[in-house]
This record gives sequence, structure tokens and C-alpha cells, in this order.
Amino acid sequence: MSSKCERILNSIRLNAGEDAYKNIVEVYGQLPLKSSPAKQAKYVKSILNKLGNNMVENIVEKVMKPCGHLCISNRTIVETKKLFERAENVEKFLDLMNEKHIGGGELHMDNGNIIGIYNKCYCGMAKNVEDMPASYCNCSAGWFEKLFSSVFNKTVKVTKLHTILEGADNCVFKIEF
Repeated sequence: MSSKCERILNSIRLNAGEDAYKNIVEVYGQLPLKSSPAKQAKYVKSILNKLGNNMVENIVEKVMKPCGHLCISNRTIVETKKLFERAENVEKFLDLMNEKHIGGGELHMDNGNIIGIYNKCYCGMAKNVEDMPASYCNCSAGWFEKLFSSVFNKTVKVTKLHTILEGADNCVFKIEF
């Protein structure tokens, strides 16, 4: 099974419960390790649709955000921490991140919060299947959550405002710190 699919299944077990996990595996099975990206994406789409139909959106968010925590590389976190140490303030820090195109390259402050904008979908899995549920984008929210929690050394709250998968022109996330 692909590591992304495995991470999602593990997150279902941990965050939605053993019964939800067993139900998903019983209905959809587990993908072979060498499954094509398109098959992996279709599998994840089916799982998220099932979770979304049978449970509240909050559960899907709780499943996908931890996947985003695992999707970000340690190298990106280390590089971003160095930028933060160099910056005079948060605005300058975001400018440095934008120069390096970390976090989509379109980060700015708005009413004391960081706004992260993706002008394109960076998620390969989402691009490999039609109609991936927008709840998949909570993975990106988790990516931002892990990044800024690590940099600021405190818990941050990330909210998905709208996404390309919802039909918007871009993906927008609000980071409260």
C-alpha cells in the first residue's frame, strides 16, 4: 500500500476509531503497494466520500490534518525556522517565505492572522482523480499547522476557508497564532 494511503488509514484508526477503520478496510480493502497514482487517488476519494457520508465533516478534518503533519519535510521546517530567526517581525518573515516559495509563496497578514494562498493545487493525489472531496484539503491545513506550530513553538489553529477542489480560483487558509 502507498505510504499516503497507509497514513490516511492509520489516521482513520487513530482519529475516527477502530470501528470506522475496520469498516473502511472491509468495504475497500487495502491497496497493493505498487498501485498507480490514479488508483491511489480513486481509493482515497472513495474513503473520504464514505467518511463524509457517514460522519460529520469534523471527523474527516481530524483524519486529514495529521496526514498533512506527515507530508511536510523536516528540511522545509528547518529552512523556515532559519528564515524566522533572520526576520525582524512576522511580516518580514512571511516576505522571506514568499521569496523561497514556501507555503505557496503568497503568505500575508490579515487582522493578526496569517493567510496562506495556493494559486494552484499542489496535491498530486487530488490531481489524479476527478471530484476529489474538498475535505482532502484538510491535509494542506495540517501541513500549515505543522509548519507554523514548529516555527512559533506553540499550537496554531488553521482553518480551510476555500479551495480549488470546492470550485474556487485558489486555496485559502487562515493561520491563527
